[in-house]
Amino acid sequence: MLVRATDGTGQRGHTKPRHVWVNVTENPSYRYAGVLIDWRVDHRGNWEALVVWVDGGGNLKAHAHLGWVAASHVRPTE
Repeated sequence: MLVRATDGTGQRGHTKPRHVWVNVTENPSYRYAGVLIDWRVDHRGNWEALVVWVDGGGNLKAHAHLGWVAASHVRPTE
């Protein structure tokens, strides 16, 4: 299930920040806590999400990331 913009403004590509799971790896069992900030459509017509996420923690140093990722890498937490 993909998260899509539904902020009621009638504009495509905008959403309220919300908690999501982010997976930018090849392993589907990995997921990182993140916040979805915005949406855009790239030059090929594919949706991308602007997200901030953190990997690591526990025994590993935590690293924060901010970037545009393919919509397929973002999942709602519900």
